[in-house]
Formats: sequence, structure tokens, C-alpha cells
Amino acid sequence: MAKSLFKVIRRLIWVLIGLFLVFFAVHNRGAVEISFDPIAGRYLLPVWWILFAGIFIGIFVSAAVTSWLRLEGFAKRRKAERRAVYLDEQMALMAEDAHQGKAQRAHKAASDTASEPGSGSALAKPK
Repeated sequence: MAKSLFKVIRRLIWVLIGLFLVFFAVHNRGAVEISFDPIAGRYLLPVWWILFAGIFIGIFVSAAVTSWLRLEGFAKRRKAERRAVYLDEQMALMAEDAHQGKAQRAHKAASDTASEPGSGSALAKPK
């Protein structure tokens, strides 16, 4: 219910903004002189053209900057994910090596105590 009400309010706001822009365009049909001195001559354009051109240029620039930042963030995230996978693999290898090392040390210690004279083994008769 709240989502549908929010959608209606949002659409109403956009309709009001659109109506405002239409009324602005209708009431500001006067020509304004635009010049790009070092490049070209002078142009007479209606005020609403300049307003809408500014709006669309702003939308385009903000979309380009936002897209660039999103792509940059995406690349950083992918790099971090690959690094995390690599580090997980390295941790698994280190844990496996540590486990094998403990097993080898325990086996060696057991074989050393069994081979010492007089120490006896677990199957030897007590004295």
C-alpha cells in the first residue's frame, strides 16, 4: 500500500515538473543572443532551448561521471574478489602443510622413542 502511494506521489511530482517546464517554454519564447566568440559567430535562440540544453547536458555529464565511477568500483570489487579467492587458496595450502608437518613430527617422535634402547615399546613387558 505504501509503495503504491509513493509511486503515485512520485509520478505526480514528475507531472508537475513537466507542466512547469511546458509553461516556462511557452512563456519564454523570446530570443537570446548566444556567442562563442573565439570559435563561431552569434546565434539567436529561444530561452527555453537554452534551459533544456543545459538540463540535458547536465544529465549527460552526470550519467557519464556516474557510469565511470561505477565501472571503477566494479573493477576494484572484481580485483578484491580475485585476491580473496587467492588468499583462501593459500590459507588452505598452508593449513594442509601444517597438518602434514604435525603428522610427520608426531610420527618421527613416535619412531624415535620406539627405537631407543631401554625405552621399550607399548608391547614390551613391564619390568
